[in-house]
Amino acid sequence: MFLNTYLPYRLNLLAEKTSQNTRDIYRKRHGLTRTQWRVLVNLAEVASLTASELCELVPAHKTKVSRALADLEARGWVKRSTDSSDRRIAHAVITAKGKRALATIQPEMIAATEALLAPLSAEERAKIDEGLAVLERLFERD
Repeated sequence: MFLNTYLPYRLNLLAEKTSQNTRDIYRKRHGLTRTQWRVLVNLAEVASLTASELCELVPAHKTKVSRALADLEARGWVKRSTDSSDRRIAHAVITAKGKRALATIQPEMIAATEALLAPLSAEERAKIDEGLAVLERLFERD
């Protein structure tokens, strides 16, 4: 069957299945959309990001990222400021309140991921990490 060997389909299917494992945590327990969750986590990793940069990292369409930023800003979890050299660009940063929220959510996400991987041996986990690293290198060439 074609889909059993079609890499984009297989990767997407696996991404959706693994995402289902944590969806209830960010959505039901914390009232976040997938895009809001991904924006928040990405902002926690760096000093600041623009909406365009977030679109690449999340990845999501600019309208979803913009809406996510506005919602997170309304919660007080993100702050945006206009670039002094180009007023069309806004830099987003995670706030102290956003960091506290993330500190509550992230351990739950880590625990859910650990529970998902628990049936695997250390060798199987290493193989997954190696395979993902190979795929990441493949797409770094773009």
